[in-house]
Amino acid sequence: MDNKAAPAIPLNSAQQQAVTHGDGPLLILAGAGSGKTRALTERLAFLIESGQARPGEILAITFTNKAAQEMRERVGRRLPAVADRLWIMTFHQASARILRREAERIGFPRDFAIYDTQDQLQVLREVLRRLNLDEKRYPPAGVLHRISQAKNELWDPEHLRTSGGFHEEQLAKVFAAYQARLHDLGAFDFDDLIGRVVELLEQDAEVRSRWQERFHHLLVDEYQDTNLAQYRWVRALAGERRNIAVVGDPDQSIYGWRGADIRNILEFEKDFPQAQVVLLTENYRSTGHILAAANALIRPNRLRREKELWSTLGEGDPIRLAVAEDDWQESELVASRIDELKGQDTPLSEIAVLYRTNAQSRGHEEALIRHGIPYRLVGGLRFYERLEIKDMLSYLRLVHSGRDDIAFRRALSAPKRGLGPQTLQRIEEVAAQSRRSLLDAAQTVRQELTPRKGEQLAAFLELIAKMQAAKGEWPLSRLVAEIAEGSGYLPALRREGTVEAQSRIENVEALISRAREAESEARPQVSDLGEIEDEADVLGDFLARVALLSDIDEAEAPTGKVSVMTLHAAKGLEFDVVFLTGLEEGLMPHARAVFEEREMEEERRLFYVGVTRARRELWLTRALRRQRRGETAPSVASRFLGDLPQDTVQEVVPHRGQERVRPPHRALRAASYLGQPSADVGPGDRVRHKQFGEGTVVQLKPSGDDTEVTVAFSGAGLRRLLLRYAGLEKVVG
Repeated sequence: MDNKAAPAIPLNSAQQQAVTHGDGPLLILAGAGSGKTRALTERLAFLIESGQARPGEILAITFTNKAAQEMRERVGRRLPAVADRLWIMTFHQASARILRREAERIGFPRDFAIYDTQDQLQVLREVLRRLNLDEKRYPPAGVLHRISQAKNELWDPEHLRTSGGFHEEQLAKVFAAYQARLHDLGAFDFDDLIGRVVELLEQDAEVRSRWQERFHHLLVDEYQDTNLAQYRWVRALAGERRNIAVVGDPDQSIYGWRGADIRNILEFEKDFPQAQVVLLTENYRSTGHILAAANALIRPNRLRREKELWSTLGEGDPIRLAVAEDDWQESELVASRIDELKGQDTPLSEIAVLYRTNAQSRGHEEALIRHGIPYRLVGGLRFYERLEIKDMLSYLRLVHSGRDDIAFRRALSAPKRGLGPQTLQRIEEVAAQSRRSLLDAAQTVRQELTPRKGEQLAAFLELIAKMQAAKGEWPLSRLVAEIAEGSGYLPALRREGTVEAQSRIENVEALISRAREAESEARPQVSDLGEIEDEADVLGDFLARVALLSDIDEAEAPTGKVSVMTLHAAKGLEFDVVFLTGLEEGLMPHARAVFEEREMEEERRLFYVGVTRARRELWLTRALRRQRRGETAPSVASRFLGDLPQDTVQEVVPHRGQERVRPPHRALRAASYLGQPSADVGPGDRVRHKQFGEGTVVQLKPSGDDTEVTVAFSGAGLRRLLLRYAGLEKVVG
């Protein structure tokens, strides 16, 4: 192997400052497209090349496996000799690896399972049944969301119990029983991975000392998206050295709805008073008009650090604003323009259609199909969530850990063996009476069954035992192949003989291929002294990786297809051409954001993220009327459109099948848009009513010869008024 490092990528002065920072805290405020991954990668390489840290003393945290893989590959090209010793991974991956070594200190096995959302719901339903709680009153998905929120705030059941009334008290009982059941199963859910590491680091001095001594430098990407638990995780590992470098952009913090706290990055200097701050503002992605729009769009937000993106790529084409008659015409306009781009040899993989809510995808999909344009829907059914893949993984999980009752239930019925609910119920009874796993209890129950059922259960148990004995000897791909055949799963699909069955067979074969890839990537964890710290656990690592994949990690390669996705899914991506659609009040910003300034600022950041995905061509589209819940109703332009600089935008209006260009307008107002001789108010304006007090205008729509105005009042809630008689006073300043 050639140990010579590859030449360093040229850096601008701000990036160079971030890369060569010495000891102590560092905050890198990196604007969209400003080369933050390059700066982070080069800093990691600099720490090693300058002798400030050995490879095993650096922990680099990213938010997705995809980002971790990209950084790993970049560092591998720079420093091929040390890449295998680096910890470059997500919060959850790092937590899982730490827990593999420390789980026994909190009463969990080293071969613990990691439960995804479907597994968690199964456990929760079991708990609700045991507590005699009605699922209609305590919907499992809603309860699970509340438990997740509590865990992200590092609350235990007792904290939840004392936070409210009777309902919270019941939720606390469910929470406690759910945690106890996970413990019995030897499993963690996603939130536990981080929360349990925080618990260990903050409460166990020996563990804290061990890991603080291990990692001398901590690098964290996308710091604006951290929640409280992740914040405490980072603080605990940083320790007294405080050699922590965080990278992020407050203007791209869009995950508040799932617990992310923008204050973590905005108050970094309060947490680390000696922190050096570096601003990365040179954008390498977008043209001038796009950046001017982005800068103007985000400027009104108060929760941010002031910065202006700039570029040397030239002004480029103006942004196109297309106003369609209805949502059907909006989708048709987008598809027609993509047709033109295709004819101009623009790769379809460089085109994205973005929207605020999943419900908006249908119209775009139908229009693309009508035009014969291939597309990929990001956020659709993921590979590892497909029925046959979940079935195969249940076998692998049971082989990995015989305590995994959730995996046992699924594997036992895939394929069908003539072992119905009564057999499973009896196994569960024996397991409960003897406090054993379902796998162990099944050994006893098989003696009670009829000869035919006993044979079927015996064959299943023998297969699992054989695979458990072979897991340390056979390659992972052989293990998967033997399970697929020996369980009767693939033979059953072959007998079925349908097109759907063939597709499922191909998916199982793809899983075998992915297992083979995992074999080639598996390596023991080696220290900087060359000592093996942990042998490679190919099966365990594979199951952990699968459980912790995100939507973005699993998105198929975009070769030859238009990408269709929500704005949230688009974060971290970039395209030559972007269509940002549905820019109307109630969609962008979303209706639920009108009551809270913090939520409205997040909506503005989401729009900003969408704008900054575009490299050279950006289309903003909206409809004058849109169908919702089966009815077509007038729409009002998004308030955010009024913040775009007029000289960056050209409006394109579909007219009798053609497009004509006219100068852009500012935000649509009541007087100019609806033609009413009334107060000049529009969506987003603050107004005062003599009875209801102050509020924010949400929507305007025609009502006979008057205008109906919807206002969100601070004290009186949402009110619909006729503008002519409302006596609204516009609040200025």
